[in-house]
Amino acid sequence: MVYNGTMEYLTDFKDIIKIERVEFFKLNPIPLPRIFKDGTGGIRTHSLFGDWMRVYDSDGNMGEGTCTPLALSFFAPLLLEMEGRSLNEIRKEIFWRIRNFGYQSAHVREAGAIDFILLDYLSRKNGMPLHRFLGATKDYATVYKGGGSVLISDEELVDDILRFKSEGYGRTKIKVAGFDDWKRDVVRFEKVRKAVGDDFKIAADANQGWDVDTAFRFVEATHEMGLAWMEEPLHAYDMEALRELSSRLDRAGIDVDIAMGESVRSYYELVQYAEHGVRHLNPVMPNYICVDEILKAKRFADTHGIRLSSGGFTYANVAYGAVFNDDQLIEYHQPIQEVLVKYTSKMSEVRDGRWYLPSSPGLPVSLDFEKLKMDGLLDSITYRFRKK
Repeated sequence: MVYNGTMEYLTDFKDIIKIERVEFFKLNPIPLPRIFKDGTGGIRTHSLFGDWMRVYDSDGNMGEGTCTPLALSFFAPLLLEMEGRSLNEIRKEIFWRIRNFGYQSAHVREAGAIDFILLDYLSRKNGMPLHRFLGATKDYATVYKGGGSVLISDEELVDDILRFKSEGYGRTKIKVAGFDDWKRDVVRFEKVRKAVGDDFKIAADANQGWDVDTAFRFVEATHEMGLAWMEEPLHAYDMEALRELSSRLDRAGIDVDIAMGESVRSYYELVQYAEHGVRHLNPVMPNYICVDEILKAKRFADTHGIRLSSGGFTYANVAYGAVFNDDQLIEYHQPIQEVLVKYTSKMSEVRDGRWYLPSSPGLPVSLDFEKLKMDGLLDSITYRFRKK
């Protein structure tokens, strides 16, 4: 355990990092084969996948990963002006540069993306797959496939979930809170349950779309049908409402965990959730300032008997998913991520609800920029260099 300024890190890699060159790949949005909508968000016609960045040192060692334009405009100049430093020293510098922006800022999320890129660099330099570099003792992550757009018909929803089950997945998550009446979500849940049988786990995600009473009624109506967990039923920062919902469920003898965490940016907020009755933490990289925030969440979950799962960019995030226990999950958001498969040159092998990570050094995913270019999805490449 390392304290660096006001931050606590569970990793302390000693290698010195001095970035000499940055390549930023601006990508065009990738069209989805079928439009998607959750309960509270807008209609999505394209994948949410962003841009990509590579960093190099003077010896040609490289690290790469997903990012946004903020990586080029704010973080690349910062990295290129730093003299040789360890990762934790870079993390400390970044923390003090962005602290006044607030923990919901885009800068905090982008710092998490930079952290992954630098971890990729370090693991490649050390000749190790990233998950092993982070301390994993196994080469797979337990994954569930999520989907369930509120725009598709009940029949299409059932067909999708049956396909997930046929592919070997043992769990799914469907979207709710997108209709005028919550009972409509109960009907859809019941149809899926009847189709897949009792041995398949189904969770629901309201994307903060309900109040306490509505969320309670939905859980009350579905828990005997095997509702695995209820994700983001309420406003992400309404801690007292979360406490009220958890208390009502406990008094009613309903054993369904509330999951929260994807909409906040700090480990300390995850602790707040647990103190207000949440029994399932759901932190998502790169929403957090560094991967150690996720590792701290795992430590907290293990210590306090709390469930843990994580979403985000599955192709990369299975790296820390391999550090998780077998019952700690990574979400694969099928409707907006599956379209990326054809544009990867390296990815995990999917088998029976597990993603088996490549043994090659670095991240478990790489992009095929030739295919992206051929399909008109590579907009431009920008280069930045250290000033001599």
